[in-house]
Amino acid sequence: MAWNNNYVPEIDLSYETDDAKQTMAEISAMLDKNGFGDAGRELRIRTARALIAGDRAVNSMADQTVQEVAGLMRDRQYRQKSYHPGTYAFNHKVNNQHMVDRLKDHKDGNTHRIYTDITNKGYNYSQAFEFGLLTKNYPAHHPFQDAANHLGLNQMNGKLDSQVDEAIRKGFD
Repeated sequence: MAWNNNYVPEIDLSYETDDAKQTMAEISAMLDKNGFGDAGRELRIRTARALIAGDRAVNSMADQTVQEVAGLMRDRQYRQKSYHPGTYAFNHKVNNQHMVDRLKDHKDGNTHRIYTDITNKGYNYSQAFEFGLLTKNYPAHHPFQDAANHLGLNQMNGKLDSQVDEAIRKGFD
């Protein structure tokens, strides 16, 4: 692996709501126009409730993912002989900015990008922690990959899909 930042590990969670909002708005407008009483208003209310519930479900999954990755990083990082609290390597690594402390959910609208932005002289060393370094005899630890597997994020119709579907269903109840 080259000493660049082309392989920074991250977990991306995103969802689209624009098509659903537009479709429900069109149906609501049709119901209002054709005299279906309060059906259009009720559909708009339930749609808004479902979208808020779906947003909360994805936010919750992003929080779970951050906690899972942080736990795996903490567990695997501190097992190394040279990297315990109180040792020189621990106390001076990258100006005391540690990988677990810099792991964040970078949210932009409906997109969650979970990664750590910790660098040492411009190199994001979370990629070395995730994938290992053959030239330095540094093993791969895979906290991002293992968290994604454990939470079912890399599967079709996994845990995230189930939680969002349930949240939307409850929003329309």
